[in-house]
Amino acid sequence: MTVQFPKSDNLAAIDMVNSKMKRFGDKYPNVTLKKNDWQYSPNEIGIKMAAHQAPSWFRTPATEGKTLLERKWLTDLTPFLAKYAHANDFNEKLTGPFKIDGKMYAVPANGYIMSVMVNKKLFEAKNVPLPTPDWTWDDFYAAAKATADPGKGIAGFAMMAKGNEGGWNWTNFLYAAGGTAQNVAGGKVTSAFNSDAGVKAMEFVKKLRWEGDALPQNWALNYGDVYNLFKQGRAAMVLGEKIEDSVNNGGMKKEDLMILPIPSMAKGGDHTGVLGGNYDVVNPQETPDVQQAAFDYMTFDLFNDSEVTELKRVLDERKTKGQVYLYGAPAYYKADSEHGKKIAALVDQYPDNVYRFDPQVAKLMKGVPEPSYNGQDTYAALTNVLQEVLTNKNADVKALLDAAAKKFDEEVLSKVTVQ
Repeated sequence: MTVQFPKSDNLAAIDMVNSKMKRFGDKYPNVTLKKNDWQYSPNEIGIKMAAHQAPSWFRTPATEGKTLLERKWLTDLTPFLAKYAHANDFNEKLTGPFKIDGKMYAVPANGYIMSVMVNKKLFEAKNVPLPTPDWTWDDFYAAAKATADPGKGIAGFAMMAKGNEGGWNWTNFLYAAGGTAQNVAGGKVTSAFNSDAGVKAMEFVKKLRWEGDALPQNWALNYGDVYNLFKQGRAAMVLGEKIEDSVNNGGMKKEDLMILPIPSMAKGGDHTGVLGGNYDVVNPQETPDVQQAAFDYMTFDLFNDSEVTELKRVLDERKTKGQVYLYGAPAYYKADSEHGKKIAALVDQYPDNVYRFDPQVAKLMKGVPEPSYNGQDTYAALTNVLQEVLTNKNADVKALLDAAAKKFDEEVLSKVTVQ
């Protein structure tokens, strides 16, 4: 069985995978493990599958689910789950992207539901009340506008807008408005981001930029740029839950940070964000025996006391270094599962260096899977619209979205066949 192995420069991951391979080999001496350092790429998966060179299992972004299924590059895990003791313990909030027609095609590795991270110090500096978990777009706008201080280079809200991450960030507002990125009907996939919900979501970002003056003056930021800005104290709010990075690498204090759900468009509405992350899938080109071994490998440390032991090591190490551990975000396991209770009991022993999700926040968070077909291409198309809106104060949002949808359907989605 070929194991997806980290690249040579990822030393920490190499140590972890080598340890896992040894432990797996001790338990399953009948399985010969071979390393394959290919990492998933939408542009390379077709070549790998055609040449039968893809690993026996591989990790893929949530965006790739239905694209892989359409090309018959996913294995139905239902037969393996039928014999798996923890089949019903997976967190249903995270299994959505690869649960298709009642069948499960992947195991969540590090799934997430998008949230908002807040620098409380910037709110306090301008005497702005902290938002509450049940906040709305109006509350978000007011907070972003009030905390922004352009003269000092401080943004009320910093979002990604340079690469595909721009479309990824913006889609949270699309979902919160009740929209979707794609429609599937009659065996065809078409763009849906130019709906009324899409127009509302893009108009909201336009308002933040031009009326609220709440975004960074240099808004062309990528993933790393946004979080660096936040760590420098130059953004009051960003999307994501990079608490550990902000404290452990940015010198911030956990008491100064807060996580909230994506704001609802209107009072009482859903707090809906992008549900994404990475998932482990089994190569359907392998023999049934190798597929079983791949499933056993993917789930080897899941729901296992070895994970509890490893977490204790991490918590001890971070306590020594004065670093924090983020706990309470949606994980691959159900919080009320036996494993979830063991994790909770361990975390309770480290009150000083654990940042806890507010249970109310976790409860309010609702996730919608990333675009199922050509997800990264969808984000790229949306980023083009976003950049025009952030550049041109008089941009016609509806016209731009319609043009992007038409072009994307003709050039990309028209070539997709839904089984």
